[in-house]
Amino acid sequence: MQRTIALIVCCISFSLSPGASAQVMQQDESLQEQLVPESFTLEATAIASKFNWLWSTTVSYAVTNHSGMNLYLGIMQGGVTLGSCTDAEEIRGALQFLPSPHATAYSMNPMQGPPRGAFVPAGARATGAIILTNCATPNPGFPTAPLSISLMVGRSEAFRTMTTFPLNVDAPIRMLQSQ
Repeated sequence: MQRTIALIVCCISFSLSPGASAQVMQQDESLQEQLVPESFTLEATAIASKFNWLWSTTVSYAVTNHSGMNLYLGIMQGGVTLGSCTDAEEIRGALQFLPSPHATAYSMNPMQGPPRGAFVPAGARATGAIILTNCATPNPGFPTAPLSISLMVGRSEAFRTMTTFPLNVDAPIRMLQSQ
C-alpha cells in the first residue's frame, strides 16, 4: 500500500514539476521569415531579336544581395516571365537554373554537374543573361515589360534546402530585326 501511494505521489510530482514546463526553446526562424522585400534588388534590360524566322529575347540581369547574409542563389526552372513570354531555355552568368526544391525528377547538363546555388556574399551582385525563345513581343506597344523571377535562396548550395523569393521589375526592351 505504501508503495502504491509513493508511486502515485511520485507521478503527480513529476507531472507538476515546474522545471520541465519552464524550459523555453528558442524558435529557429526560417530563412523565408528573415527576408524582406528589400533583401534583393533586380535590374534588367531586354533585347528582342529576329534571326531568319525565329525570335528570341535576351534579358540581361543583375541581382544584388542586400540581405546582410552570405547566401547561395539560383533561378528556379520555369520561374522566369517577361511580359507574355515564359519559355526561358538558357541561362548564362553567375546563377544557374535550379529545379524546384520539391522536384522529384529533373534534367541537368552533365558538363555542369548537379544543380547547385552560386555563393553570393552580402552586398555582392550576381549578373547574367536569360534567353527566352519564341518571344517576339513580350509587351506589345510598350517600351518596357514586367520581368518576374523566382529567385532560389539558401544557406547551402543544395537546391532541395532552398526557398523561393519573388523578384519583379519593369525591364526596358529593344527590338532588333535581321536584314
